[in-house]
Amino acid sequence: MKIIILGHGKWGQAMGSLLSKNKKDWSYWQRDTEIEGDSILVNCLPTQVIRDVFQKYGKNLKNSIIVNGAKGIESKTHKLPYEIIRDVLGEEVDYFTLIGPGFSQEIINQMPTLVNIGYFKVKNSELVKDLFQTDYFRVRLVNQIEALELSGAFKNIYAIACGIADGLGFESNTKTKLIIVAIEELYRISKSLSLVINEDMIAGTVGDLILTCSSEQSRNFSFGRLLAKEKVQQALSIVGETTEGYHTIESLPFYEQKAKVNLSLAHFVYDAIKKDDPTNIKELFTSFVENV
Repeated sequence: MKIIILGHGKWGQAMGSLLSKNKKDWSYWQRDTEIEGDSILVNCLPTQVIRDVFQKYGKNLKNSIIVNGAKGIESKTHKLPYEIIRDVLGEEVDYFTLIGPGFSQEIINQMPTLVNIGYFKVKNSELVKDLFQTDYFRVRLVNQIEALELSGAFKNIYAIACGIADGLGFESNTKTKLIIVAIEELYRISKSLSLVINEDMIAGTVGDLILTCSSEQSRNFSFGRLLAKEKVQQALSIVGETTEGYHTIESLPFYEQKAKVNLSLAHFVYDAIKKDDPTNIKELFTSFVENV
């Protein structure tokens, strides 16, 4: 089967570097052309464009293998990447999701990294694992998709919170407190939705959250830092790349209602973005962090 990477950005480049390391033949999808069927498709497109691209250019993909690398929630439908793909291609599509704490440039630089690949059907799981696993990029297979993709989406919201704290001058103790609260909320919503996060999934859930919440390499963290001084649209413009947490926050009320939980840290980020007032963000943050 041909291997095609959808998306030429940094994440697509990182996935390509792993395939090349394993001596696999692959190519980038050429925008505005039909996506070839009977292929292994590595999706590195932003979540908000997945549906449009697959509907327009993915007419004959029933026999393809989809390996998702996107993180986020579709704003209009509140759906995760696997739900979007199933809407377009049907529930029988052979779908995998690759999620974990891995910055693109560090993967390209061959820094030791540990991620999860989640699957619905065990068939082809070892094949997909072997495409990406190297001596420095290690993969743990887990029979779970939804918990990984939900975690991969919500960690971007929590990274914005940590970035706001950093931009306001709060230091390591405070940001660690936020990470602890974020992990608690991640477990709370997962439990309420009957999703189990077990020890084999730590990389793609807690690990990914910790990395994204603690580094300026994270676009969401950087966006949060900017919110301490800039209005939302200016901050997005300065970041200059897709900031998934900004889109994901639109789905917070939906998931709080669906899971019947209160996610106070995530809701702080929701309020900060909706109020869009950097002059009052310190007061808003202090009020939250002193009472959680």
